[in-house]
Amino acid sequence: MAQAIVDHASVRRDDLVVELGAGTGEIGVHLARLPVRYVGLDSSPAMLDVFRAKAAKALPSLVVGDCNQPWPLPDGSAAVVFASRVIHLLDPAHVVGEAIRVCRPGGSLMLGRVLREPDSIKERLRRRRQELLVEAGISPRQGDAGARHVIEQCEKAGGAFLGRHVAAEWTGETAPAAIIAGWESLSRMGAVRVEPAVRAKILDTIRDWARVDIGDLDRPRPFRERYAIDIVRLP
Repeated sequence: MAQAIVDHASVRRDDLVVELGAGTGEIGVHLARLPVRYVGLDSSPAMLDVFRAKAAKALPSLVVGDCNQPWPLPDGSAAVVFASRVIHLLDPAHVVGEAIRVCRPGGSLMLGRVLREPDSIKERLRRRRQELLVEAGISPRQGDAGARHVIEQCEKAGGAFLGRHVAAEWTGETAPAAIIAGWESLSRMGAVRVEPAVRAKILDTIRDWARVDIGDLDRPRPFRERYAIDIVRLP
């Protein structure tokens, strides 16, 4: 994935790559090991501490900061701005304005996300979770919708959408019970903070629904997922 980012942005040696929402370095740790200059921005110091420990000798440049505020980077300093699975949490107009400011003319904005088969277990469970959030009066944020809004803003500003590139693909098995259990520790659902009592009720409802519509919650099912990058050339 990291190599696909630098390849599709025609990044040269020592060019600057900026990652928004760098988190624990799932992709950023690999970008930091390539012959580029890397800066990762994230609002969570604890997550960036995990990133640093994971990166070891790569010594990435990590900055604590809110990506919805002005980015602490000079004008025209970057070749590419990259965001993975966080763009729906950010203000589209702000992201586009800052990306245009920070990137050199003709630089790239890249938005990464995981794509799942519509009938996969995780996607079916996610759709049911979204329905229950809406029923509870909560408006979940959608990753794909967030990316579309940013791309539309880029095009209005004179940028060009260059399409979607699938950078990686993988298969595996997982059980519905494991997916739901993984959601129990999250304070957010659909990228929105949910009160513990509401979250518990939604998860109980999902379990009841899944026993009827899916079956044995402990039986692993196969899945196939892809990681895709939407690529925008900035003006």
